[in-house]
Amino acid sequence: MQRLQILIVVGFLAGWVGLLAGCGNAALNSRQYDPPGEGGTAGSATTSTGEGGDLLTGSGGAGGAAPGCAADCVPFPLVPWDRLTMFSIAAPGEVRPCPESAPLVGFEGFGDLHVAPSTCPACSCSPASCALPEAMHVSAAKCVDGDGATETPLDVPAAWEGVCTADAIPAGLLCGGVPCTQSLTGSAPTVAPCQASAQGAASIPDPAWGTQARECLIGPLDGEGCITGEVCPPSLPEGFALCLFLNGDHPGIECPAGFTRGPLVVAHAWQDERACGPCACGEPEGADCEAMVSVFKDGACGALLASNIVADDEPGCFDLVSGSALGSKSAAWVVDKPGSCAQRGGELVGAIQPVVAVTLCCQPETDPPK
Repeated sequence: MQRLQILIVVGFLAGWVGLLAGCGNAALNSRQYDPPGEGGTAGSATTSTGEGGDLLTGSGGAGGAAPGCAADCVPFPLVPWDRLTMFSIAAPGEVRPCPESAPLVGFEGFGDLHVAPSTCPACSCSPASCALPEAMHVSAAKCVDGDGATETPLDVPAAWEGVCTADAIPAGLLCGGVPCTQSLTGSAPTVAPCQASAQGAASIPDPAWGTQARECLIGPLDGEGCITGEVCPPSLPEGFALCLFLNGDHPGIECPAGFTRGPLVVAHAWQDERACGPCACGEPEGADCEAMVSVFKDGACGALLASNIVADDEPGCFDLVSGSALGSKSAAWVVDKPGSCAQRGGELVGAIQPVVAVTLCCQPETDPPK
């Protein structure tokens, strides 16, 4: 009897041990994951990352919009672009007003500059001219001994043309105890510069622009429904485009894939610095000026005292009879070839400079709804 009770107790305990072992195996099996298939099965506890998406991160799969983003996700930020924004770009006066969904105007400017040809007045130069000596004086010493001797200036009219002019140095006049009249020195002939002149009036047409761009602020963008490194832009109204925005004038920048309209440089304002340069003339070239200067004893250029040639390279000095009277003088050209001057200036200078310029690369505009 006692043995029977012991067997019953042992059997009961063995049954509980078996039951507990079975329950343990069942619990272990419930925690096992099935191997993920191609892309996983949506809603399955066995889902991993694949084309079906990642339920743990909420990121979208490859190729277009993801759950939670109404439009196609766009990579951003992109170096060196400052922001991703929305623009209406059209001919001047035809840009769209900002919609109720984005009512605030951001940057607005003009681009695609059109400049009509300009004309400036025609420049010309008057001929150069040989000019007679501007100064003459008699010396109380011969030419070779002239340093430190008393000099008596003669009156030379301005722009003297060589006509007879009177002087008044009497014969025998003494300067420091020696005759005042012993030699005469005349300055070299000069070449008067050419004079510039302009014919006609300047015509500088106002510039025009082929493009106007208006930004409608869409606010900060987040990456809801997009993979890391992408943002979710809003749905755009008709006539608007998503654009990458960069401060400054960068016409040679390369636009990223998908942003095929650009680069487009637009500026908030333009400063017109164009003007016609003033006309000018260069120095005379090829000049050859030589004059015969004569002095006379009387006051009417009748009694010749002496003559000498002065050239355009250096002053001329010639000796006189010591103590002679000097009553008048005259001059005449021996060689009168003043040369010519090259014309300068008269061309259009300056340019139209952008003020507060930005560079855009944009996606195609949103098509009207069908």
